[in-house]
Amino acid sequence: MNDGTEEETVPVMMETSSYSQVVFNDVPPSYPPNTAVTCRYTLTGALEPSTRDWIGIYKVGWISTQKYYTYVWVTPSLDHVGPEPLVLQVVFSESYLPKDDGEFYQFCYVDSFGHVKGASTPFCFQNPAEASLGCSLEKDLLVITTQEQTEKMEKEKEDFMKEIVSLKETNVILKKELDERLHEICRLRSSIEDLKSKDKPESPLPDVPSFTSTEEQNYAQSLTSLQEKYDRAVQKIHLLKRDRTELQEQLELKNGEVLRLNTLLKETEQNYNKGLDQVKLLQVDVQSSRKDYEKLQTEIQELRMKKTLEDRRAENKALQTSFSEHETQLKEENCEVQIQALLSQLTEARGLLRSEVQSCKEACKRAETAERELKEMTRKLEEITLKQTEDEENNQIQAQLQQAQLQQAQDKIYEMAETSRLDREKLVERNEELQAEVNKLKRALFDYQVASVAAMSDQISNPQSPSASLEQTYSPDSHLYDNIDDLTANPSDPEKQIRVCQHCHEVFPGINEVELEEHEQSHKVCPLCTLICDDMGQQEFEDHVYSHED
Repeated sequence: MNDGTEEETVPVMMETSSYSQVVFNDVPPSYPPNTAVTCRYTLTGALEPSTRDWIGIYKVGWISTQKYYTYVWVTPSLDHVGPEPLVLQVVFSESYLPKDDGEFYQFCYVDSFGHVKGASTPFCFQNPAEASLGCSLEKDLLVITTQEQTEKMEKEKEDFMKEIVSLKETNVILKKELDERLHEICRLRSSIEDLKSKDKPESPLPDVPSFTSTEEQNYAQSLTSLQEKYDRAVQKIHLLKRDRTELQEQLELKNGEVLRLNTLLKETEQNYNKGLDQVKLLQVDVQSSRKDYEKLQTEIQELRMKKTLEDRRAENKALQTSFSEHETQLKEENCEVQIQALLSQLTEARGLLRSEVQSCKEACKRAETAERELKEMTRKLEEITLKQTEDEENNQIQAQLQQAQLQQAQDKIYEMAETSRLDREKLVERNEELQAEVNKLKRALFDYQVASVAAMSDQISNPQSPSASLEQTYSPDSHLYDNIDDLTANPSDPEKQIRVCQHCHEVFPGINEVELEEHEQSHKVCPLCTLICDDMGQQEFEDHVYSHED
């Protein structure tokens, strides 16, 4: 950023369509000096920003885009796509900004071709108004004001506020007029530049016609009229500046007056609060004095009560002395009458005493008889309790005997069941032994039959053997091979084994396990004594089983 010192004059291109492509937002009427300035602006969809675009601060009345005071390069947004408006901002450093010189400036957006695409409203760099009071009031000074004065001050404050609002409205109107005049000046400048450019010959052509005197006069008149308009506009701008300064001074005066009234109002409020505090203190004093008064009244009442009590005590003492004297007199007079009355009372008391002694003797006799009856009753109760205890002991002994008998019967039943079980086991063992012996005999018989069959086969194969042996072994009616299956049968075949019922011990040589189980289940066997009850009916069998429980 550099100050504009170049002498080249670039013509300003400010058409209506391009001038509104950039709009500057929230431009205040003044900026404080020596502080950074943030410039916010809105780009419309008709403008495509470039990195070579820049925003400059120009003094009002500029004639070239190179006459800037300072400038900042624009940083376009790469994410923005489409015709929608885009809000951006740039920051001017405080070291490159103007000082408090009383001049007006404006922002201008200039593209890479040097064309102005937008301008802001004028503003200036000015220190904020510091309101100071004409006189300093002491804080400890007590100022007493009435209600009328406070109302008057409030009315004056409202009037001042209304005047401030009206001044602000006039200031806005003047700003609008100033903007219009500035736009008009810019337009006039652009037209002057156009006329100047027309006056300069672009190329030295020989066939350019020369102007006549009338045309020169018209041109000079137009120039003079434009210059007069420009001078009038400049004068009007100066007048508006002067009016603005006067209005600002008036506004500062009004603000000072408002501040003074505010301070007075605050002081009156403080005084009012002080008065309220004093009233509260007085109320507290009144309450304390009331309490003291009540205490004094209570003390006075106590003193009065004490005095009345002392008087009453003195009167009581006097009455007691007089009453004692009167009693002594009455005693002396009525002493004989009292003695006779006492004697009569004594005789009556003796009679009553005798009657009470007799009643006491009778009561003693009754008590003795009651004691005797009580002793007899206790003795009878003891005898009854002894009998009951003996009966209970006998019942317990009988119950124990019955339990012992039942236990013996159960033991006998258990012994019988155990003996029957042992006998059964012995019989099973004996049966197994016999079964083993039978199997041995069967094997021996099988071996013998095999040996005999072998001998017979040898005799058949030998024709010289006598036929008597064949006749002795086989009968003439039987065939030689009729009983070969019986002879060669395996005695260990499960279908040919001999099976015994575990209840009736009956032997079944040709049945299988299923048939044996069906036979065993067909028996009615007592589960306690293992007695076979096939001959009994169902009711007799159940009675036999339940008889073991008794």
